[in-house]
Amino acid sequence: TDKSDATWIVRAGLANSSCVSFESANDPGQFLRHYNYELYIAQNDGSTVFSQDATFCPKTGNSGTGTSFQSVNYTSKYIRHYDYTVYIASDGASNTWDSASSWADDTSWVVSTPWA
Repeated sequence: TDKSDATWIVRAGLANSSCVSFESANDPGQFLRHYNYELYIAQNDGSTVFSQDATFCPKTGNSGTGTSFQSVNYTSKYIRHYDYTVYIASDGASNTWDSASSWADDTSWVVSTPWA
């Protein structure tokens, strides 16, 4: 179950088909979305806000390697892991998780084959 919970199906972006949305492999219809800057898994309610919150545009990794995922509705923010939590974060902005320390590395992801 843990491996399935950690596996995502990359779909065409709900708000922009040239971007991506991440659907749970274990819970179809549930997507990774941000709310109050933190990322959660949530059921797609079909709303415009949900679609925007669950859409991320792949970019060259901010560290120079991998891929960074830019929020479609907060374009200065990228998916970032910080202190065991995943957020959308800007480089050096006012929130704790926006810390410039390791920002480029923490917002660069290596895409790999599914774990499950």
